[in-house]
Amino acid sequence: MDFGLNETQELIRASAAEFLADRSPSDFVRAMAEDERGYTDDFWQEIGELAWLGLTIPEVHGGSGMDMIDMSVLLNEWGAALAPGPLVESAVVSAAAINKFGTETQKQEWLPAIATGQTIAVPSLTGIDGSTNPNATNLRAAETTNGYVLSGTTRFVPYGNSADLALIPAETDTGTTIFALPIKTAEGTVNITPLKMASGAPATDIELNEVVVPSASTLGNPGEGQDVIDHMTLHGATARATQMVGAGSAVTDRTIDYVKERRQFGRPIGAFQVIQHYMADMATKVKSAQHLANRAAWALATNADSPQSSRIVNQAKWTANTLMHDIVWTAHQSHGAIGFTWEHDLHLYTRRILSWRADYGDTETHLENLARTL
Repeated sequence: MDFGLNETQELIRASAAEFLADRSPSDFVRAMAEDERGYTDDFWQEIGELAWLGLTIPEVHGGSGMDMIDMSVLLNEWGAALAPGPLVESAVVSAAAINKFGTETQKQEWLPAIATGQTIAVPSLTGIDGSTNPNATNLRAAETTNGYVLSGTTRFVPYGNSADLALIPAETDTGTTIFALPIKTAEGTVNITPLKMASGAPATDIELNEVVVPSASTLGNPGEGQDVIDHMTLHGATARATQMVGAGSAVTDRTIDYVKERRQFGRPIGAFQVIQHYMADMATKVKSAQHLANRAAWALATNADSPQSSRIVNQAKWTANTLMHDIVWTAHQSHGAIGFTWEHDLHLYTRRILSWRADYGDTETHLENLARTL
């Protein structure tokens, strides 16, 4: 495996770094953390015009036809900038699931719109108890002659208040089934309750009361929803691991700059050996997590359905969860009290990284998955 960037990937990296430095500075990130939607229409439209939302969508459906390796280059910069918006949820997780399991009609209807940003699709992968087990659901789908009637609640849906399409697991007589539900035009009662999340990214509870959907709204075969869930989880975990590494790398770079400037006892604190050890440890952990995140993206790009790919993704997310957690706390130790103040950006990275640890499988879940392969 060659993890060096090719010419196209370097162009993605450079353009993303330049754009996000200009359009997603820390004051914008702070404002969006307090915003109910979590991003602006102008920002999202610009992302669509840059073709980032369709990066991995096939060309025949309006995308660029690239793979998860190319997307990971963008996600690394996205994480470093803490850029807001449902890039992972819509353009990675949902788009990949629709492309893999959708009918040709579903692909033609949804993928081009996701690629331009006109449609925002989000997955529901959190159990009713707040766990990382999406099968812990109280959503039920009763089959009728015309389709299904959905009732129940799905919790902690990311960007659910601005979603056009939600990929929701529900129990049917044949087993777990994924429904692609057009939230804004659904026939029935849909109650959306915004939730205040520590990360600053919005989430919602969505209550469905006898929502009628046609049979054609199922994603994949009825009763085989676990395959769709697994696919979405693998792509989401890889994307989050990559974002976390990008954020951890930014924290490391900023901390190194800080210890070079902060003076104590007449010299920069970076001159003290213990601080130098801290910096070396942080840099090593970023490199280790980066390698595994890159390997996970490569695994999904080459053979997403293999057991080996699942194992690699579990390793990457578990490592990112563990090492990026260590990095932010080492950064706080190095910064002292200033890192905990609202005015300093370190708290933004801390909140986001600690929250991302729970997305698409927490540390314990991925560790258990790895243990089962031994």
